Amino acid sequence: MSPFVLLSKQCDMEKTIQEVEMKKGLTIMVILSFLVLSAASSFAQPLQRMPRTKGMFAGSQNRILGVLKANQEELEITDQQMDQIQNLLYSFREKAIEMRNEISLNRLELQKMLQDREDLDYEKIEAVLSETSAFRHEMFIQGLKLREEMENVLTPEQREALKAKARDILRLQARDFRDRVQRRVPILRNRIRR
Repeated sequence: MSPFVLLSKQCDMEKTIQEVEMKKGLTIMVILSFLVLSAASSFAQPLQRMPRTKGMFAGSQNRILGVLKANQEELEITDQQMDQIQNLLYSFREKAIEMRNEISLNRLELQKMLQDREDLDYEKIEAVLSETSAFRHEMFIQGLKLREEMENVLTPEQREALKAKARDILRLQARDFRDRVQRRVPILRNRIRR
């Protein structure tokens, strides 16, 4: 084989290696860009639900109202108490809708800011993220206040009866979950063995 052919093949190999390295570098840049974008947008995500709190009012406010209505006679809750609780919940929902709207607007503003990669204003980005965080904190605090106000509507006896009811429900849910897991374990073991 002539030296020119060998040199030509060596040049082709070097070009191929360079192309592979360029593609690898481009792939790494795309992945890093995606990670940076997803990390930034995750900070501006609207709050999907209130953080879970322990106690008798943990979870969704709709669920609380449903439990109270379903057990109104058993817990001896008056219609006036139910109306007060319902008004508290509606008031909380109105505030939550307003705050979620503000969080969504902040998210949109952040997305607009992140469009221009060349000229990022980090102070504005930090301000928007701080404001979004403040709304989330406020929603959490409002949820705690709601819980306290709802507890204050009930008498101590009603609160104790409701706590006992909640414990019974949690025990049933835990037993149901444990049973579902125990039914799934053999299925998962079979899948792993395949």
